[in-house]
Amino acid sequence: MLRQPTARCFNPNDPQMARSPPGLYDQTWPPTSREEFPPGDKPPVLPPHLLNIILNKDTSAHYEPALLPEPNHVMLKHLYALSIRDGVMVLSTTARYKQKFVTTCFYKPTGK
Repeated sequence: MLRQPTARCFNPNDPQMARSPPGLYDQTWPPTSREEFPPGDKPPVLPPHLLNIILNKDTSAHYEPALLPEPNHVMLKHLYALSIRDGVMVLSTTARYKQKFVTTCFYKPTGK
């Protein structure tokens, strides 16, 4: 005759039960305003590989003018904001689907 396993009740004092890693678990939020940051704290420097904005690059003569160079994998899923020129702000992001890359640009007048 087969024995059915008995269901164990949760016992926090049982040494065989899985334990959470030691440490403090709280609900603190990161600072949201300049006053909450410690003095002298500056935002982190932008990594150099994110300074390569593909919208600012020239395309070669043998490429179709609407095609952009292939982006680096670290440039995907980031939002880029270009300098405001002629009262227009440009935002762009690049996503990959299989072997294709799609760059979406948003143009917004600044109202100036």
